[in-house]
Amino acid sequence: MKLLARTNPARASRALAMICGALALVVAVGCDNDPTADVDVDRGLVDATLTSADRINWPGLDHGSSREIVYTRAFSEDHPIGYWFLGFGQRRTADSFWFCRNGDTECPLDANHRLNWSHIVGHPIFMRIPGQPGFSNFWQMWTVRVPDSYEPDSVKTLASLHRRTLDGEMDVSELITDFGTLQGDVIGPRETILHCALALANTTLARDGLDMLDGTGPMLPMQLQQGWHEGYRINFVDFSTTDGVFPSAPDSESRPLMPFANVYIMWRSCDVPEGTPRPSICDLPGANPHRRSVSEFGAGQDFTNNRTAFDTNNIFATVQCSRMRAAEPRYSPLWKISFSLVDPDVGLIDTYVDPGRADIQSAMDVFDYVERGQLEQPVPQREDEFGNPVPGNDGQIFFNCPVSTAVDRVPYPCE
Repeated sequence: MKLLARTNPARASRALAMICGALALVVAVGCDNDPTADVDVDRGLVDATLTSADRINWPGLDHGSSREIVYTRAFSEDHPIGYWFLGFGQRRTADSFWFCRNGDTECPLDANHRLNWSHIVGHPIFMRIPGQPGFSNFWQMWTVRVPDSYEPDSVKTLASLHRRTLDGEMDVSELITDFGTLQGDVIGPRETILHCALALANTTLARDGLDMLDGTGPMLPMQLQQGWHEGYRINFVDFSTTDGVFPSAPDSESRPLMPFANVYIMWRSCDVPEGTPRPSICDLPGANPHRRSVSEFGAGQDFTNNRTAFDTNNIFATVQCSRMRAAEPRYSPLWKISFSLVDPDVGLIDTYVDPGRADIQSAMDVFDYVERGQLEQPVPQREDEFGNPVPGNDGQIFFNCPVSTAVDRVPYPCE
C-alpha cells in the first residue's frame, strides 16, 4: 500500500491552524481537562451528557436498554442486498486524529485500506459528535506521529494535542493515500476519508453477522471500537472492514468531500387508466393519492406479508467493487436520492408480494425501463421538497447507508 502520511510545511501549518480554530468548540462544550497535564482525564461515556433530544441525532432506535440500527432490504446488480440505515448524510467531512509511532508505515491503514488496529496507538480523537455544527460520519484522516515514549490514550482532547504538537513532541499531518486506479478510474494521491459511525453505548446493528440476503454465505460482522471526544469516551462502528477508506471527491476544494453514489427509489403510480386494476399498494394509508413509495420502511407497512417492515424496491446503483452501468459513480455508502415513478404493470415487490422478486433489480434495469416508457426518468430530491435535514449539501439529499458484505471480502484492491 502506498501511504504518503507526511506532508509539506504548508499542510502542517494548516493542521495546526485547524486544531487551534477548533479550540473554540472545546470552550463551548466546557472541557475541564488541563491541557498542560501529561495525561488527559477520562471523563466517562459521552452518553451521560446527552438529553433525550440529543439522542435523536445518533443512529439507531431505542429498544428498552439497547439501541438498534435498522437493516433494510433492497436490490443492486440483479440480486437482493441488505444495508444499514444511518440517516441523512453529509458530504463535507469532519476531522479525526489517529496516533501512530514514528516510522511505522503500517499505521494507520493496512495493505487493504482498513484501519490497522494492531498498529494504531491507543484510540482516535473525533473533533465533533452528532448534533454539533459540522458533524459528519465521514472523517478526514489526520495522522499524529508520536515517539516510543508516548503513553497510549494520554491525549484525549484537541487542546492537549495542540499543545504537544506545538512543543514538538508530536507531528500532525493529513493522511494522503495513493489510491492508484480504482475500477478503471485513475485516482492517484488524495486526502483519505474514513467512514466511522459514532454510536451510543449498547448500540447494535440488526442482522449483524447473519447470512447474506443473496445466499452467498455469512455476513462480515462489524467492529465496534472506542474513540475520544474532548475527554469523553465514544463508541463507533468501523466500516473500513467492509469498505476500506475513500479518496476525497474530485470536486473537493477547501475541505475534502465524500464521494457519493446513486440510489433510485421506486414509487408506484396510482393513476391507472379506466378499467385497469389499481395496484393494491395504492389502497394502503398514505398522504399522496397519486403515488406510493415501494418501501415498507418508508410507508410503515408490511406489504410483502413477511412480518417485517424493512423490505424495499430501492435500487442501489453499485455495490463494493461492482459497477454494471458504466455511467454510475463507484460505490459509496453516501447515496444521492432520486425518485422514479413506475407504471402499475411493472412487477415490483409489492405486486409479487415477495421481497426477493422484482422486474427492476439494477441500475441497468432502471434505465432500460426508462427507455421503454414504463419508468419516469429518476429525479434527484432536494431540500425544498424533502425538508432541510443537512445544511451544506448544496440542496441535495443524501442518505448514509453502508451495504453489508460477505465475511471473506477484502475491500482493496477490488480484484
